[in-house]
Amino acid sequence: MRLAFALCTIVLVVSCTASEGDQSKGNTCNGPLGPPIPATELDAMTPCCQAEQGHAHCLAMTNVPAEIQPLVAQCDAANACIPDSFLETGASQPPQQCTAFGGAGVCLSKCIPQVAQNEGLLRPDVCQGADELCVPCISPLDNMPTHACDLLTLATCVGATPGGTQPATCDDPNTCNYEANCPPVIDPASLDSCGADAHCLDAALISDQAEAAKLGKCTNPAKLCVPDVFIRTGGKFTPATCTSVAGAEGRCLSAVLPDVAKQAALLPQDICAATEKCTPCYNPIDGTSTGACSLSCDAGPTKPPVTFAACCSARAHCVPTDAVPQAEQSNLGNDSCANTDLCVPDQLLLGQTIPTCTANSFILGDYTGVCLSDCLDFGIQGIALARGSCSNNFTCAPCTQNGQPTGAPGCPP
Repeated sequence: MRLAFALCTIVLVVSCTASEGDQSKGNTCNGPLGPPIPATELDAMTPCCQAEQGHAHCLAMTNVPAEIQPLVAQCDAANACIPDSFLETGASQPPQQCTAFGGAGVCLSKCIPQVAQNEGLLRPDVCQGADELCVPCISPLDNMPTHACDLLTLATCVGATPGGTQPATCDDPNTCNYEANCPPVIDPASLDSCGADAHCLDAALISDQAEAAKLGKCTNPAKLCVPDVFIRTGGKFTPATCTSVAGAEGRCLSAVLPDVAKQAALLPQDICAATEKCTPCYNPIDGTSTGACSLSCDAGPTKPPVTFAACCSARAHCVPTDAVPQAEQSNLGNDSCANTDLCVPDQLLLGQTIPTCTANSFILGDYTGVCLSDCLDFGIQGIALARGSCSNNFTCAPCTQNGQPTGAPGCPP
């Protein structure tokens, strides 16, 4: 029942795929290297990479962006050796994605020095180019980025050739949200499922490690469970606005996000999809930002925080009855709460660790259990319980009684 969310932007490294805009080698989209070069013009250029049995030609270094220069070989001081697969599209299309050493990779020509140096370790996988091998995003030798996958973002449309009829890119660069009519940045259907509307994505494709830590884990430790909306849009989207607990402003966020999953029982559905919960913009305990309303393209909350009133000597807060699971309502009292609100201990609202305990009572004798807040209503059974090894304001509640589980929070399932 923890409400102290800490969700921020999760931005995927990738910005487009080879299917984006349905671009072909004969398209009119300019790339970082300029306009596409047809085969007839390639034949007139100086070839290179013959020793590696690759297909590449020399291009003036002035036409090669500084970000790409360290990745390619040099023909001489003034020219770079560029794979034909890049020249044919102006590098407007990112390399094909593949699987290397069990993780994410991209198909790159042997004309790139680092690929040639590791040719004995690399495999073609699904790569279609005759001189291409699958290069991992993360090196299996030192677990460091190879920077091969930087080309997933460096290779993109930057303009259209004069007289062209196709747009430079499907996604409008002047807007934050990824255009709804564009093909997915990555098709979630091509990935392993990890929950409703969520799939496993290689951790190497998530640029911010702090944000990666907020995602759930997949069975494969190298992959993280990412909501499909993040995958389809490359993290460029605005969650729907909804009405959360106590009428507070919120956003529809996937229930596979661990911080949302912890609160799922307390969060309303409102207008959200069946796989989402309406997460408040502000923590209703102390009014601090949850980060739920500052994701990606979200402009931020438009309403002030809504906080719960304190109860039980400020060790609990008043929560609307309809926000509390019915099975838990019988253990909660009203205390000083207004209307029909229930007084919920902060121990449960904040998801605090519930310690185990031992105790002895006249009725139960020696028993073990968990330390629960005295703000809970233990009913008539409370007379059988003792504080035991718990600290002040807590009671040792048994996990089993007469051989049956009591269902006390914090007890093993």
